[in-house]
Amino acid sequence: MSCNMRNIIFAIVAGIAILTGTHVMAGSDLPGAGKKVMPARPNWDSFWFGQKIVDIGMERLGYEVADPVTMGPPAIFTSIARGDLMYSVDTILPNHADLYEKTKEDVMPVGPIMNPGTIQGFMVDKKTADKYNIRYLEDFKDPKVAALFDQDGDGRADMVGPSASWTGSSAVATNYIKNLGLSDRVHLVQGEYTTLSADAVGRYSAGEPIFLYTWYPNPTTMTLKPGKDLVWLQVHNVSLPDDQMEKYKPQDNLEGCASNPCDLGWLPTVYYIAVNRKWAAENSAAMKFFDQFEMHLQDRAEQNIKMMQGENREEDIERHAREWIENNKEKFDSWIDAAITAAN
Repeated sequence: MSCNMRNIIFAIVAGIAILTGTHVMAGSDLPGAGKKVMPARPNWDSFWFGQKIVDIGMERLGYEVADPVTMGPPAIFTSIARGDLMYSVDTILPNHADLYEKTKEDVMPVGPIMNPGTIQGFMVDKKTADKYNIRYLEDFKDPKVAALFDQDGDGRADMVGPSASWTGSSAVATNYIKNLGLSDRVHLVQGEYTTLSADAVGRYSAGEPIFLYTWYPNPTTMTLKPGKDLVWLQVHNVSLPDDQMEKYKPQDNLEGCASNPCDLGWLPTVYYIAVNRKWAAENSAAMKFFDQFEMHLQDRAEQNIKMMQGENREEDIERHAREWIENNKEKFDSWIDAAITAAN
């Protein structure tokens, strides 16, 4: 290529940059150049595509981003606190409040990145609820109601609960069973939530009653629709930790609930990025990007539908992330530009 031709191409690129406001920087000039980051993601996949969007943004800032490590929330917070990992996108308040409290010297929440987040609570299949007029968690005090959902023959209803490693939501579910005097009527089944909830979907398809803790949207509640397949259970006597009770209010116009407003007994979730404090202090561009990043609940729901339809491989999730970025290009590019400016 001749020298004149190179000059012409450079002038064209520079002119485009001026017209569009886009930063044209060599990779070595980007704020993340020469820095490797190790992210984490939780052991449920309903927001892995959000993690991927953030990771792509970090790459645009020049960082070398390792494949995210997949683990349960307690391990994520411990690893971020130690500095082994730098950030994780899908952390949830109030559900992870205890983990943030335990690691508050080393881990900070950034966001919210999705607010409002998901609706969470107890659900049963609509067919059984309508037939036996089951509307409240307290209805399970009736041994006949509990027996409808008994899978192992002990007379207690078997409820799919939060994974044991989800300490915040697990504690709320356990406390409801205890405080409402349901220990002899409800058995909280805890294991790998994704597997247990998928089993519940299978049992529903076979015509069996199901009872579970869940949230909307996730693969279960996008497969079995609130109001059509599932109904929300209400709680007469709402009992949450003191800091949550201060924020609690019933949900208005909730699809799949018999009452309006609906007393679910749970706070909605709000999503944050968990970040190592020391790393944050040393990476102003990344923090500016994190501060700006946001997504609507509907974006998550639509991507979850694609996963349910078979687009659930890693390459599918990456494609979904890149499509979201392209569909939100102006906003995403502005986040990157602001992050680069923050580092200068």
